[in-house]
Order: sequence, then C-alpha cells, then structure tokens
Amino acid sequence: MMELTRKPTRRNTAASITAALGTLVVIGSGSPAGGLFGLVGLGLLALGLHRGVRLGVDLGGGILFISVVLGGLQGLSPEASVIGAVGTLLAWDLANSAVELGEQLGRETVTGRLESAHIVTSLAVGLLSATVGYGVFVFSGAGYSLGVVVLLILAVVFLIAGLRSSRPEAA
Repeated sequence: MMELTRKPTRRNTAASITAALGTLVVIGSGSPAGGLFGLVGLGLLALGLHRGVRLGVDLGGGILFISVVLGGLQGLSPEASVIGAVGTLLAWDLANSAVELGEQLGRETVTGRLESAHIVTSLAVGLLSATVGYGVFVFSGAGYSLGVVVLLILAVVFLIAGLRSSRPEAA
C-alpha cells in the first residue's frame, strides 16, 4: 500500500500564491511600506504552503492583510484597497484549502475539479462582495473616509476568521 504525501495540493497552492502576488503588486505600487509588509506576508504564506503548516498560512495571510490596511492608511485608492483585500482573502482561503485537502486526501489524489470549483466560487464570492461594498461606498455620497472602509474590511476578516474557527473540524 502506498503512503499518501500529506502536502498541500498543487492547484490551490498555485492559485493562492498567484492571488498573493497580485495583492503584492497592487499594494506595493501605491505604498512602499505596504509592499514591504506584503512581501513578508507572501513569504510566510509560501513557507506555510511549502511545509503544509496552517499557522504559517494564517500568519502570512494576516500580514498580507496588514499590508492592505497600511496601504489604505497611506493613501492607496479605495479601488486598490478593495482589490488587495479580495486578493488577500482569496490567497488565504485557497491556501487553507490546499493544506486541508493535502492533510485529508494527500497530494496524489485527483482533486482538480474540486479545486477548480473552489477557486472559481471563492473568486466569484470575493468579486461580488467587493462590487457590492464598493458600490455602496461610491453611491452613498456620505463622504466616508478610507479609514472607515479599511475598518469595515477588517471587521469582515474577523467575522470570517470567527466563523471558520467555530467549524467542528477546526476544534
């Protein structure tokens, strides 16, 4: 009987790194300090994926998100902030999925359709959420500052983290 390799799956790993790189480019182009934090976050995310360690993935995703917040506070456009936030959440979600699938099924198992469906669904949910949120921001006319938008995005991340930690398999 062949032993399974309990490493993160390749497709979700590649998609996660691609999303994190996209975030790094968007944030780094408008905020040097945000770009530096993003580079550290990308490195930790990649290391977590290479070793299959969730803590590294979570720390990398968290630091990548801090780079988005820092970029927003340094005057990054709302559009770039929203794109960076979606890219960060997508990278984090796909990285966690890669680690989880690797732990449960092994790298050798054929999971291409499952991973592709997850990538497309996560991207669609992220883009739809960003579009609705940005639409409310643009059409509200209330003149909210970018800090309010950053705090709203931060609240969403904490909500997602709380919901994720309350799942039975996370305990």
